[in-house]
Order: sequence, then structure tokens, then C-alpha cells
Amino acid sequence: MSLDIRKGFQMIVFKGARSAVCLAAIVAGSTAFAEVTAQQVWDNWKDQLDLYGEGGVTIGSETMSGSTLTVSDLSIQMSDPEANITATLDEIQLTEMGDGTVSITMSDTYRVTVTFTPTPGDPTILNIVARNEGMSVIVSGTPDVMEYALDAPSYVVALEGIAGDGADEIDINAAAITMTNLSGAYVTRTDNLQRVDYALAVDSVDITADVREPGGDGMLVMNGTLADVTAQATIALPIDMDMDAPETAFIDGLSIAGGYSFGATSYDFAIDADGELADGTASIEGGSLTVAMDIDGLLYQGETRGLNVLLNIPGELPFPVEAQLGAYGFAMEVPLSSADEPRDFALSLNIADLAVSNGIWNMVDPGEILPRDPATASFELSGTATPFFDLLDPEQAQAAAMSDIPGELNSLSLDSLKLAIAGALITGDGSFTFDNDDLATFDGFPRPEGALELSINGVNGLIDRLIQMGLLSEEQAMGGRMMLGMFATPVGDDMLTSTIEVNSEGHVLANGQRLR
Repeated sequence: MSLDIRKGFQMIVFKGARSAVCLAAIVAGSTAFAEVTAQQVWDNWKDQLDLYGEGGVTIGSETMSGSTLTVSDLSIQMSDPEANITATLDEIQLTEMGDGTVSITMSDTYRVTVTFTPTPGDPTILNIVARNEGMSVIVSGTPDVMEYALDAPSYVVALEGIAGDGADEIDINAAAITMTNLSGAYVTRTDNLQRVDYALAVDSVDITADVREPGGDGMLVMNGTLADVTAQATIALPIDMDMDAPETAFIDGLSIAGGYSFGATSYDFAIDADGELADGTASIEGGSLTVAMDIDGLLYQGETRGLNVLLNIPGELPFPVEAQLGAYGFAMEVPLSSADEPRDFALSLNIADLAVSNGIWNMVDPGEILPRDPATASFELSGTATPFFDLLDPEQAQAAAMSDIPGELNSLSLDSLKLAIAGALITGDGSFTFDNDDLATFDGFPRPEGALELSINGVNGLIDRLIQMGLLSEEQAMGGRMMLGMFATPVGDDMLTSTIEVNSEGHVLANGQRLR
């Protein structure tokens, strides 16, 4: 991992963590029997808000009257060279309920200003307003472990306008995200680290956009709905962590684990861009994303199921474009810290049951020569490796970048392979181990030992059809068939198998025939 990539990824993680922690501190939680005061709750908030750094938070006043602590004119600011974000909240009231809990109410709206400062160019300012309707927040627990409970019938975030550069090019009739029936749980505790756990559930998320070109025909109109949205995270933060200089945060204990899921989703849209029209619909059965990262490793995986798309582009295509995708998934697990023993890693990709409409097929195959079965491309890799450096330690990451051998590859397995398209099917699996003491046999690469098994069905039939379509010449086909003959063995009607082996002597064999 290059230093620039590592640093960029870290900044994304840190900013996301800061935003998640501070936002959740305002709007989420769970309940329990214990006793806290309004001042203790507010002090806990301020501890979380300290993540914004010196000067990142300003408070107009704090006033205690009876059992209610009123905080006025709260402002939160985040800045980097590209943008500045300022959020303002007029009032927060924390009321002791007499049973050891604290009820929190706040202004129905708060405002967010996002200022983009390109170089060169004039700033562009987005004016955003958030509205909560009937939101209830109850805090319980103890000063050391505070638990928040949130319920809100509705929560709306809307773009009210644009100022500065580009403002005269856009009329915003609507641009909003509406969340219905929110409920959440949020717990904070401190030991050697600041720890945050939260979970949020939303019955539905509605997205609306209606953006027009002043005095012209240009427009973007979109409506979308996501059902059964959930989000959760477990975050550990070093005490007094400097978010503006987070390079050592993972060494000091930063860890993040969480994700989200969603159910049935649908969108419809219409676009007019300089007279070029397009409209369409999309639906998804559901999906999820999971992320976990600490000093030891990274896990990143996601899945989308049941995607259906319909697109009309009358100026470009005389027919609608339709496509369906059974599933799209990916996963990556990578060790990031040094180790004395091999550590697991994994990588996978799954694009399952991709089907397109006959209109698209007819553009490439008007004679309907090719089978039009849904296509699939998927693989799963796993293995072990021994890193020599802690890649999230800035000093060690630099040393790794300068090292000829930052680690050892110990084993690699192709757990599954599937490629199905136009009547052809290739499947396979295999595994190899690597001798890191032998870097001579394969010119500096650890000597592998193992075998790869492949099954190849329908490929000759596909070649025949491509010749018939004029997409492949006889000469080109002959070269492909000769290659298949070298590496594969017939076992049936247009059925081939291939075993690629590397033995302990470093010989490479295909179906027992030595190639190297």
C-alpha cells in the first residue's frame, strides 16, 4: 500500500469516525436503569465534541434553571483545504426527569453550511437544513457508561439553496432525504479508550430531487425509496486523539467496525441535459456493507441483490435498455500488521446472473446465434502471508515502501472460479504453497508447489458461433483451439479438463506434459 493511498484512506476513515461519533452523540442511544444528571450528560457530549479539535466547537451559553440545563447557540465546524462545514443549533435542553434519566429536546431545525473552496475558482456554498419532528432522546446509565435512546417519527435533511459560484445555473425545487420512524441506541464509555457503540433502524428513507436550469429546459428529477435501513458501529478512539494529525491513531488503539443494510429499494428519474433526454427506473431487493479496520487488519465486504434497471435514451437508442443482475458482491480481508506466523487474507468478487434485453443483444447478435442465458463471473481467493511491517505505522509504512521484500506469500488458493457466458462455462479450483527460501527457480519469486484444476465446457461451440457471426476468423480460431489442445484434455462432447501443476522441482506441467 503506497504512502499516498494509505494516508488518503486514513483521512477518510478518521473523518467518517469523527462525524459518526459526534452525530450519534446528538441523535442516538439505548436505555437502562441508573442515574445521570443533565450536567453529566452535557459534559459527555462535550467530550465527544472535542473530537472536532480546538476551535471546532463554540457554545453561546450554558444555563441551569431548576432541573433543566439549556445550551444555546451551538456551532460545530470542520475544515480542510477543499471544504468547510459549519453546523449550527439554536438550543438544546437537557431535563432531569426525577428517575435518574435525562430527557433531551432540541430546536426543530438546525442548519449546515458547506463551502467548497476550489483552487482556482470562487467558493460554492450549499445551504442545508435538518428538521426533526417529535424526536425523543432519553439518557440513562452512569457518568462512566451513558446510554441514549432515540425515537423520531420523521427526520428530514434538505438542500435549501446554493450560493456563490454556479448558483445562477441551478434552481432547486426540491432536494431532500426524509427518514421515517427512526429508532436507535447509543452507548459511550471510557477506559483506556473512548468507546462508542450505536445502532440505528429506519423504516424508510425517501429521496427526492427536482433541479432545473433557470430559463432553460435542463432538469433532473428523481424519486427514490429505501426500506428497512439499519446501521451499526463499534468505535474505539484514543483519548485526546488529534483528528488533524491522526497518523498514529491506529497505533494508539483506533478501531472501527460497522456497516449498514437495506431492504427493497426503488428509484425513478428523468434527465434533460442540453436537449438530450433520458429517463428510467431501478429497483433492488436489498443489500449490505460491512467494514472493520484496526492496526491488525482490514475487512471490507458488500452485497447487492436483485437489481433491475430500465433506461430510455430516445436520442441514442430506439429501444429501452433493460438489465437484471441477480447479485453483485465483493469481499476483501487484508492483514496490516507484522507477524511471526502466516496470517489469513482473502479476496472475492461475484457478478451473478447478468441478463440484458433483446434490444441490446440484437445490436451485437441480430441473427440470434449466441445463447442468451444470464452471465456469471465469480471467484474466491484465500491464502496466508507473513507481513514484515505494521502498515498503519507511518515509520514502518515508509520502511515497507523502501523494502525489496515487505513480507512473504506463504499459500494461495483459488477456492472457486466460475465464468458462464454465451453458452460456455469455465469452472476451477486449486491451491499452491510457496517456498520463500527458493527465490532462484522463478527469478526472484518464491517457488510455488501445487495444482490448478479447470473444467472448460462449450468453448469450442462458442468459437464456432463467433466465426459464424464474423467476429472471429478461421485463422484466429485455429490459434485458440491449438492453445486449448496444449493445455486441456477432451473428456466429452465439447468438454475439456486441464490440470496445471508446479511440482517440487519447479517444473510446470499441463495434464502431465512438462511446459517448463
